[in-house]
Amino acid sequence: MVEITDDEAALYDRQIRLWGVDAQRSLRAANVFVKRCGPLGAEVCKNIVLSGVNSLTILDTRIVEEKHSATNFLIRTNTGKSFAETCVPNLQILNPLVKVDYVTEDLTEDTIKQYSVVCITDGSKTEYEETNKLCRIHGAMFLATNTWGMTGFMFQDCGEKYKYIAEKPKIARGKASEKQDTKRRKVEEDNSEYEERVAHFTQYSNVAPLSSLKFSSPAVLITHGILNEVADLGEHCKTMCQKIGGKEVPEELIRNVSGELVPICAIVGGIVSQEIIKIVSKKDDPIVNSLYFDGLSGAGIIENFRCCEFKK
Repeated sequence: MVEITDDEAALYDRQIRLWGVDAQRSLRAANVFVKRCGPLGAEVCKNIVLSGVNSLTILDTRIVEEKHSATNFLIRTNTGKSFAETCVPNLQILNPLVKVDYVTEDLTEDTIKQYSVVCITDGSKTEYEETNKLCRIHGAMFLATNTWGMTGFMFQDCGEKYKYIAEKPKIARGKASEKQDTKRRKVEEDNSEYEERVAHFTQYSNVAPLSSLKFSSPAVLITHGILNEVADLGEHCKTMCQKIGGKEVPEELIRNVSGELVPICAIVGGIVSQEIIKIVSKKDDPIVNSLYFDGLSGAGIIENFRCCEFKK
């Protein structure tokens, strides 16, 4: 069991009060790998470092240009160096108690064993499938995330049977106050506030087809089209809407799928890093198994594309 030092207890005091010392110990033992540190990856990395994990390792060999500083707060004036090389020192300043480093080679059967969580940002469908498979083999939790203009996406796989602790629903009973026409609710807490639960995840390569949708967020159809590299995104969305009986995808969303919008990256990156904190600490319900964000309406939709073996 990793012990929390006095310095860590002082630095993470608010977090410990929020989710408890056991959760902070779990975070303190976690080693996180993030591939690509663009505007989306920067948001994820920043939040993970501030949370107090043991280590964060970044892979991003792309070369920094002056234009990148406009959308990435971890990149300032450095040009000619790799993204990872430039971002690591600025991340380390945020929390000296976390080991922040970078690598120049992708994950292998040997190197993946040292990581608790692997997060791939701005990747392709093939990359997600291959990395997810590698994570399943070696017991690492996997997250995939992208943004395309006003559309955001996240998928995670924590294993076939992921056990975690969640707060029991509390029973609220009405209690009249002394003041007339005023009612207040008093919550009676159970002695055992938490219970163990199990969440079933599936690999990215085994997700069910779009026909299994419960909701029809435009972001789902856009994400599906882009990751499957359809020739005509607009036609794809129109066809799928007809097949599943969903709402028509706004033209504005389809037109604006280029570039990385900082506000969208901040929202999606915040959700992704929050999920990493949850699945590492094993506290609270995780997202099972994907989230789609529509920046036009501001709605985030959770979809469970569980594979056939979990369907009854």
